[in-house]
Amino acid sequence: MARLSGPTGLTLALSVAALLAYAGLRLFATGSMEQAPAQTAAAGETLADRLPEFALPDLHGDRRSIRSWPGKPLLVNFWATWCAPCRREIPMLKEFQTGNASLQVVGIAIDRLEPVHAFADEMQFNYPVLIGEAEAMAAASAFGVQFLALPFTVFTGADGAVLGVHTGEVHAEHLERFVAVLDELAAGSIDNAAARTRLADAI
Repeated sequence: MARLSGPTGLTLALSVAALLAYAGLRLFATGSMEQAPAQTAAAGETLADRLPEFALPDLHGDRRSIRSWPGKPLLVNFWATWCAPCRREIPMLKEFQTGNASLQVVGIAIDRLEPVHAFADEMQFNYPVLIGEAEAMAAASAFGVQFLALPFTVFTGADGAVLGVHTGEVHAEHLERFVAVLDELAAGSIDNAAARTRLADAI
């Protein structure tokens, strides 16, 4: 199944380095990552067809399922406070959510609770944010891809079909293509397979 390609160059390299450094820190601190759920996908698996089931705590400490928005297309954005490209794209995602009430942006912070709360107070998110460390990394891997860098964004249709993923910073043209594909799906002019192809060709 096709996936959106990520940006090249320094930004992606820094994202990979930051995530690997974080994983190494967590490994050193905990001794292992074995507490992650078994739903982590093995390297080489293909992109999941459907939205996987997982739940993580929100900013209020309540566990919320990723399937809490039935009937809405989702843009699921995995990020962290220590990831510069992640922080840079969040204001655009807030604007995107404001202008597209028919879909739902969901942020998933692969981070500790304290820095996420501090950043959320500053950022004033207008979309839900879920939080986890190894558990959130496992949630990203549950989409079936080899998850190595942040930000990492998943696009789904209103029926829960996974339409594509994008590793690296999201830009306006990616969001515009996502909305255009959703419009075509809603009109019945394309099916999910065609939608995946169109998203894969977006960059």
